[in-house]
Amino acid sequence: MSNRFILSGWLALMALCGWLILAHTPVKTDLTLFIPKTDTQAELLLEQLRSGPAARLIMLGLEGGTEQERAQTSRRLAEQLRTTGLFVRVANGENLLNESERQWLFAQRYLLSPADFSVEGLRRALQQRLRELASPLSAFTKRLLPADPTGAFLTILQAEQTDQQPTQRLGVWFSPDGQRALLLAETQASGFDLDAQERVLNAIHLGFADARQGSVSLLLSGAGVFSILSRDTIRSETQWLSGIASALLIVLLWLIYRSPRVVLLGALPLASAIVVAIATVGLLFGGIYGITLAFGITLLGVAIDYPIHLLSHLHSKATVEQTLKSIWPTLRLGTLTTAIGYLAMITADFVGLAQLGVFAITGLLTAALVTRWVLPTLLPPPWTPPHALNEQTWLYSFLNLPRWLVVVTPATGLVILSLGVLSAPQVWEDDLAALSPIPEQLIDLDRELRTQLGAPEAGRVIVINAADTETALQRSEILAQWLETQIQQGALTNFDMAARYLPSQKIQRARQASLPTAEQLKANFEQALHGLPFKPNLFVPFLETVETTRSASLLNPEDLAGTALGLRVSSLLIQRQAGWTALVPLAGVTTNSGLAEALAELPLDEVYYLDLKRATNQLVVEFRNAALIRLAWGTVLLSAVLWLGLGSLRRLCLVLLPVALAVAVDIALLLLLGKRLSLFHLVSLLLVAGLGIDYSLFFSRPTTDIHARLRTLRAVLICCGSTLVVFGMLAFSELPVLQAIGQTVAIGVLTSFVMALVLAQPVTHAAE
Repeated sequence: MSNRFILSGWLALMALCGWLILAHTPVKTDLTLFIPKTDTQAELLLEQLRSGPAARLIMLGLEGGTEQERAQTSRRLAEQLRTTGLFVRVANGENLLNESERQWLFAQRYLLSPADFSVEGLRRALQQRLRELASPLSAFTKRLLPADPTGAFLTILQAEQTDQQPTQRLGVWFSPDGQRALLLAETQASGFDLDAQERVLNAIHLGFADARQGSVSLLLSGAGVFSILSRDTIRSETQWLSGIASALLIVLLWLIYRSPRVVLLGALPLASAIVVAIATVGLLFGGIYGITLAFGITLLGVAIDYPIHLLSHLHSKATVEQTLKSIWPTLRLGTLTTAIGYLAMITADFVGLAQLGVFAITGLLTAALVTRWVLPTLLPPPWTPPHALNEQTWLYSFLNLPRWLVVVTPATGLVILSLGVLSAPQVWEDDLAALSPIPEQLIDLDRELRTQLGAPEAGRVIVINAADTETALQRSEILAQWLETQIQQGALTNFDMAARYLPSQKIQRARQASLPTAEQLKANFEQALHGLPFKPNLFVPFLETVETTRSASLLNPEDLAGTALGLRVSSLLIQRQAGWTALVPLAGVTTNSGLAEALAELPLDEVYYLDLKRATNQLVVEFRNAALIRLAWGTVLLSAVLWLGLGSLRRLCLVLLPVALAVAVDIALLLLLGKRLSLFHLVSLLLVAGLGIDYSLFFSRPTTDIHARLRTLRAVLICCGSTLVVFGMLAFSELPVLQAIGQTVAIGVLTSFVMALVLAQPVTHAAE
């Protein structure tokens, strides 16, 4: 096969994969890729994480300046944000309805709000209106009084401000101490749609800059705020850490190989692996999940070793092809067995896990093939590494370690493992919040703003599934009665639902049927007016409206389209593929288990209580358990292939024992450091296992050529050093996720090297 043909084929493949990535491989953030397709509850959970109302809330606080400046800033900021089209609502205590919406709601008030038309009910309403006429609401009450003496429209307006009302000063919301003006914004986009949330935050900052009065400052919190902050923090720290690590790696490899061209060529297998892996996943799955990309690149860390083995084994007495011929069987077996270990990830139930398996397998095979066929065609023909020109006999001592180390090393590993297990009451970290890069003070601010605003908690929601909107609304109304009793019992403080704004047609029909005839209403009203200081003909518009409503069409969600109330309903009543879902966000829940158990006893179908934090953590446990089971099967398959490839049970043990001990000691040392193992540790341990197999295979090659063994030792030392440089930098990160990956791999690569060096030495040492 000619070099020109190989290079042309490789370049064509890179070009094709590049086109596939740009044109057909979007990076997705959909968490449903990492849940079982058949798990309805998990789908509900992640749908709430993705698009639930609590995930779309952004809480704003305005501090500093005078009270007047904070109030004025609040009004101007809210006004500007409402014009952006990015929000379902922006609430700050002011009326959210425009004049046309108010007129429409006013006309529908007796279908949307309950009213008592008995003599006693009408008299109580009229007495209440008299009290309001003597209050600051007198102008508003006076304007509505002739057509709405029952106050039905006021009830609708109060329902629009659904949350537990904060203190109101100067017409807008304030914290109880008056030091902070408050706003609540609900975005159109999901809290986990990072691009949309970035636009939202930009709009808020621009709006605040224009609305700001005096020295007022802005505070922000909510799921979208945290998502953007997490992304930017991780991106920033990853960039500078990886930049430093890459620079150190380049310097290390240059010091070893003394050739910039060779150093750059050494990166081709890994770069090719990443490009082909992304394109393959995109082609098979229609896109790639962001965490698949991050985890996959981590797993491909072993691929940097492939060109290092080739470059470090080159010497003046052999051509590149001869060197490849000597190391390729070992390199090929290591690649195949590591790839087979990931084969167990490919499952129909977990799409995200399947993506990770495809990414790792494709990338490893690509890196090995590029090392085997492409790299030799690009290397300078007469080139050999500088270290090949001398014997470097100081390395020889590593090849003649004392025999007692073969016993002491695994024994020490088992002791460390025992200490680690005994020191850790809990091995696994199931709480994703523990891995969050969000500072504690911002989490405290979120809790404080949420309490002051009475906003629904991000973690608690009741989900009602139904075949149509009418059934969903009817079930919501039954649930609302039960929730009111729970509020009285102190189980929660507040809730929200679509049925609060749009009653079911069953309720509307009942209200319509309860409306009295014109004659009966007139008689009841005359009795109710007796002794009250109202003019007799003042309420003619009221009598006419009730009569009109008796024959009016019933309302449905489409009738609210385009209004602020319609946006609110659409965020709480959502059409899904299988029907409709009504969402009931909860605030101030005191006992999760008690509320869930009481809800389960209600005679309602398709009603679920979701504690998003607890359910998310349970989802993490299920995902991890599924991954562990599949990896166990992958280990069995890997061992079988290794046995066939090595043709010796004894050498199989020489290869696998160091790997098993290295992974075990790595886990034990992490536990002794006070760490709990997360999904990030698990993926990092897969890389450690891949590196361990690579080291053990090369160290255990039976040979009597001392120079060949020295070259192997140099190669593995360089592999170990390069991995330590990259992942050692991550170990110093302040971000829990990056720190977990860095520490696990750094500890693991050192342990793997020591275990392989001591335990994977070939049996025959003749001619040494």
